Amino acid sequence: MTMSFAHLVADMQLPPRSHPNQRVRNDVSLQINADRCLRLRSRYNDCDRCAQVCPAHVLHVSNERIELGEGCLRCGQCSAACPTEALQTEGFAVSPPPAASSRTPLYVDCWKVPASDSPHDAIRVPCLGGIALHHLVQLHAAAEDRQLVLLDRGWCGQCSAGCVSHHPAQETLDAARALLAELGVAEQALPRMESLPLPRVQMPTEIPEPLAAQPLSRREFFAGFTRNAARAIAPMATVKPNEDAQSRRAHVAKIETTARSQLVAQAAALGARHGRPLPAELFPALRIADACCNHQVCAATCPTRALHAYRSEDGAAAGIAFDAAACIACGDCTRACPERALTLVPQGDGEVPRGATALTRWTLRECHDCGHEFADSGSSSVCPTCRKTRELARTSFSQLFGAARNPHGERMPMETSAGTD
Repeated sequence: MTMSFAHLVADMQLPPRSHPNQRVRNDVSLQINADRCLRLRSRYNDCDRCAQVCPAHVLHVSNERIELGEGCLRCGQCSAACPTEALQTEGFAVSPPPAASSRTPLYVDCWKVPASDSPHDAIRVPCLGGIALHHLVQLHAAAEDRQLVLLDRGWCGQCSAGCVSHHPAQETLDAARALLAELGVAEQALPRMESLPLPRVQMPTEIPEPLAAQPLSRREFFAGFTRNAARAIAPMATVKPNEDAQSRRAHVAKIETTARSQLVAQAAALGARHGRPLPAELFPALRIADACCNHQVCAATCPTRALHAYRSEDGAAAGIAFDAAACIACGDCTRACPERALTLVPQGDGEVPRGATALTRWTLRECHDCGHEFADSGSSSVCPTCRKTRELARTSFSQLFGAARNPHGERMPMETSAGTD
């Protein structure tokens, strides 16, 4: 049965699951940029995708820190699952070799396989399960006329980084094939998996170190040695030891590029090449209810500023705008909204969005009481702060002097804020 790209991506998405010190060991090829980690950036986020996919179960994430225990396999599966590329595993930043005959496939092989047993000019990575979707699509695009072929050596069922039921790269490969097919790539040109077994007795117990995994020249060897030595003595944490999570969250900047934004850019280029539009399911949808009170907390918490405050050119209106191309469907905005007025749909099903669109429009006016500008739906000429002040004054007056009565001794209703504007 053929599955759509939207269903494949939905199946791949995992549910979301003390940071003075970032406990990431420096004896492995894993680095973290804490400013890009959703969990460490926002108290509204509970993402732990990296920890969920770790086959060794040694990666632990909390609201305050990320910890990497003993036993990291360097497989890169945590990096592939991270939506903001906060985690980086050495060995996956690879580019296709120079163009060759279009009849020659471009193979992708595992570091456990000796370089001498890999096909000529094959791309070698620590583990095929660590290839992210946008990286796979990028490799396909860069390979041009060469078909991308992922090699199954028959070792994954016994590998500590593998999976008994299926190849660790199979879900990513299925999603890439579905997306590329929607973008107009011919069936015979789609990336595929090829079984090319090797004797199991040849399989190393662990993924080799970077220097041992690649055939290197003398110059490349010493360059790699210097790079690894620098990594060993450099602090892995990008967080100051005396900086707590709350102060960090107050200074984090917008995340400019994400795995999703790179995927959208690559898909747009491929779609243009084949004359196909972008699939609508690439873009999340955000719906807003009438309960919105224009607090703009949602915009303040959005890590990519896909949701942001805007002001009209004539200065008469303001509100919240949404750019689906920048959205990573993290859900921070929906959890931060005091009125729960936002609903996120991770995969949209309508038209492909064209830039940012306004979700709300509030009239800008001057408060009659304090003179400050405020945004309102049009029902009041007094800002929310002054309305609260008026209500507090009325409540205090009532408690001190009792409710007002008319000449007949009947209790008179309290005036509403709208009636006193």
